[in-house]
Amino acid sequence: MWLALSPLTMADDPAPKAAPTTPPPLARIEKFTADQRDHWAYQPLADFEPPDVKEAGWVRNPIDRFILADLESAELPHSPEADRVTLIRRATFDLTGLPPTPEAVAAFLADARPDAYERLVDGLLQSPQYGVRWAQHWLDLAHYADTNGFELDSERPDAWRYRDWVVGALNADMPYDRFLALQIAGDELEKGDTSALIATGFGRSGPRELVGGNVIPAVKRQNELTEITGTVGSVFLGLTIGCARCHDHKFDAIPATDYYRLQSFFAASELVEPPIAPRAEIEAFDAAEKAIAAKIAPIRTQLGELEAPYRKTLADAKQAMLTADERALLATAEKDRTPQQKKIIQGLQNSIRITWEDVAEAVAEAKVDFARREALKLQVHQIEQTRPRPPAHALALVDDKPTAPDTFVLRRGDVKSLGPKVEPRPPGVILASQRKDAFPNDAVKADEKTTGRRAGLARWLAGADNPLVARVIVNRLWQHHFTRGIVATSSDFGVRGEPPSHPELLDWLAAQLIKEGWRLKPIHRLMVTSAVYRQSSKHVDKLTELDEENSLLGRMNRRRLDAEGVRDAMLAVSGELNPKMGGPGVLAPLEKEVKDLIFTEAEVVDLWPVDPDPREHHRRSLYLFKKRNVRYPLLESFDAPDNQTACPRRETSTHALQALNLLNSETTIGRAKALAARILREAPNDQADRVKRAYEVVLCRPPSPAETARADAFLDAQRQADGEAAAWDDFALALVNCNEFLYVP
Repeated sequence: MWLALSPLTMADDPAPKAAPTTPPPLARIEKFTADQRDHWAYQPLADFEPPDVKEAGWVRNPIDRFILADLESAELPHSPEADRVTLIRRATFDLTGLPPTPEAVAAFLADARPDAYERLVDGLLQSPQYGVRWAQHWLDLAHYADTNGFELDSERPDAWRYRDWVVGALNADMPYDRFLALQIAGDELEKGDTSALIATGFGRSGPRELVGGNVIPAVKRQNELTEITGTVGSVFLGLTIGCARCHDHKFDAIPATDYYRLQSFFAASELVEPPIAPRAEIEAFDAAEKAIAAKIAPIRTQLGELEAPYRKTLADAKQAMLTADERALLATAEKDRTPQQKKIIQGLQNSIRITWEDVAEAVAEAKVDFARREALKLQVHQIEQTRPRPPAHALALVDDKPTAPDTFVLRRGDVKSLGPKVEPRPPGVILASQRKDAFPNDAVKADEKTTGRRAGLARWLAGADNPLVARVIVNRLWQHHFTRGIVATSSDFGVRGEPPSHPELLDWLAAQLIKEGWRLKPIHRLMVTSAVYRQSSKHVDKLTELDEENSLLGRMNRRRLDAEGVRDAMLAVSGELNPKMGGPGVLAPLEKEVKDLIFTEAEVVDLWPVDPDPREHHRRSLYLFKKRNVRYPLLESFDAPDNQTACPRRETSTHALQALNLLNSETTIGRAKALAARILREAPNDQADRVKRAYEVVLCRPPSPAETARADAFLDAQRQADGEAAAWDDFALALVNCNEFLYVP
């Protein structure tokens, strides 16, 4: 417990109270015990030196000394270096999310220079596909999608601009402190900069409920602030701050007052979509809209004429259901209606309203005009599909006034039950660990246009005194390279999270990040060029017996490709991958059973209008349109997150639907056929040549004699059953179902 008891406890407030008539007092600043302040995550970064080790010849960079020292202390061996094919597959998948090409493998195997691997890594880090791969990891944290979620799940036409900003920032190796700051407060830090404004889309990436009806504005606003606050706390600080929204955190030293202090940094922030398009783009869109409206107008007139008798029949039937008193009430002049009558009339009007569902059902039952109505609807739809995208807007979070509304602790998170008032301040236990009792008065600098609150928060987050931000991000990099973070709970550095397996290494990496000017690519390079990373993942009896979880990293962890990796790898080996980058999300073909689940309140001809260019369907998975309530079956079966909450670490499950998707889905079968066509095209000589090429393309190596014999037997059997073309299709399908293809060794 903190020494000065938080004003918000379950005992203090057994039931919600009405809002006070006088403003609540300012919350007291809590004091924290020595145990709370001394938690490892809140301590300043220690200046550790890489330890001395006995087997110095194995060491390739300082990371190895930290790992090897622990292995030697536990009297455990390390694994030998993996073979070169394994190394190029591992590094290429890790840094770009794609398999290496046969040509890249051949060049690497032929490179006899002592620094051939380092050169390979440098090339991968410079590839534009690096940004695509690592943007996916970041967007998992931001729980980015192209729609709002909830019941209506409406589209966010400009959300993709933030996704593209992340890709560009990572490819440019933007320093992480700036990367962080622009996403928190780009509008305040870089006023007038469109790119910085787009960066604030981080705070807009999560789900947002936009529905009609009686939504209390204060509740809606609080839900928005809750989403932003929890995401900032978990992503940048690695703390489960959201747990303190309704009451003091059950385990960590985060009182509810501190939750609302953090939230108050965003109290003046508005969720807006300011225009960023040039005048020419706006004028071109307006002209196109007028032209489209002119084409649609006569078709709408025909639709109206066709539907008119059905609407009249429906209206007469509904009017006939009213009583004489109800008709008289509806005939009452607006000015003469009492409040009670207005409520009754509203209900009556709803009961006799003619909906599109009513009309559609009536026309379908009559059958006479059904085909013509459907044809007219299709004409309208086809014309509307030619409409250009609306002029550019930024999905942004902005402050546009110098003052912010007061922030109060909400008892049990209830907007109607105000607790004490709070002012902007980071979590107190972190400040206390920094030997500070308060956030500096000059940290927040307001001007005539903005409160400066988020800018102050951004400066504190990336400041020299904050020990968490650098630790959290280098731990995330480690997690993606080694499958498990030094802190396994990568978004929970609190007392209930896992302690670091190698605390000295974690601090050393965090310090290196800061020394490198917060640039991430040098840290990637350190990790993937280490001897630890280059180890084989093959079984070693003693390691399995004494360190079954491989927490000391005596070998490399073998891992399955993630959902996007499976799809992108299939596109790459089939030769279909479209490397185009950026732009709006692509609507690729979707299984009918899934498409039928899409909900709408309007009559729409096609709820999933597939992009007419087939090449667009073969873009990388990052560029697929992400609808929260509708997910591609292949990606879902391989554990793609649902984008409802931040995803710090994907689970890896194994179940029957994965095999069914890989063997039977249209996506997989289509890629297998394209792969077969590629093999026949690139190796036209004979069957042995084709089998060899297939293995080189899919598995990055030639087949063994035993594998060649099995392939020949398989092809002969399939050829007799289904013919030549089908035999190669089946062979290609079998290869992309191999564990060796689906796993990174």
